[in-house]
Amino acid sequence: MVDGSIVDVLLATAVIGAARPDTIAELATASRWRTVERNDMLCIAGDRADAIFVVASGTLRVFTSSATGLEPTLALLHEGEVVGELGVLDDLPRSASLAALRRSDVVEVPARAFRTAYESDPAIARRMVTLLADRLRRVTDGLADMAYLDLGGRLAKYILSESERRGRTSFVLNLTQAEMGQLLGGARQTINQAARSLHDAGLVGLDGRTVTIIDEQGLRLRAMSADGRLE
Repeated sequence: MVDGSIVDVLLATAVIGAARPDTIAELATASRWRTVERNDMLCIAGDRADAIFVVASGTLRVFTSSATGLEPTLALLHEGEVVGELGVLDDLPRSASLAALRRSDVVEVPARAFRTAYESDPAIARRMVTLLADRLRRVTDGLADMAYLDLGGRLAKYILSESERRGRTSFVLNLTQAEMGQLLGGARQTINQAARSLHDAGLVGLDGRTVTIIDEQGLRLRAMSADGRLE
């Protein structure tokens, strides 16, 4: 039996949404809902890749772990995004771990069903190429940011990207300072210092965890600055 709510979630994704109706129906029939609470794991690096995950609500965190206990965040995934496809397509173990940053609803699509859809429906294959190219571009941009931007510049860039994603200039930061540090590469204390420096420069307003962009042009300049100077 086809679950209409799962069909709606699949249709909202860039990868699966353009597929034939029969392909989507087959994927929906094979899939199931999962609700994961904050910090619950969906998969661990090294696991067998037995499914892809589609975010219906909430936020998922993709991360790796080091021998020293550090867990840098590689990406945050929001509603409509797909994750876990690499291991499913190349049949290799998971390269990163996946956890819920907050309570999230996820559609789990079994690997066999997704591989069948990928091989039989050209629309999914085309969209997968676009998705992988976008992922590679994000990784390249992230490496460049870590190499050339200080923490204040990376924070400015993150605020701008969140503003664009949400479609407004004033919003609540859903991440704690520790989570922000895992994403941007900094300790909790230095994240706070970087935020205060943006505030003191008149670029953003801060009210608890609410950020308001005051000077968008200045913030964009700061997001391209390696040392905080705006000239």
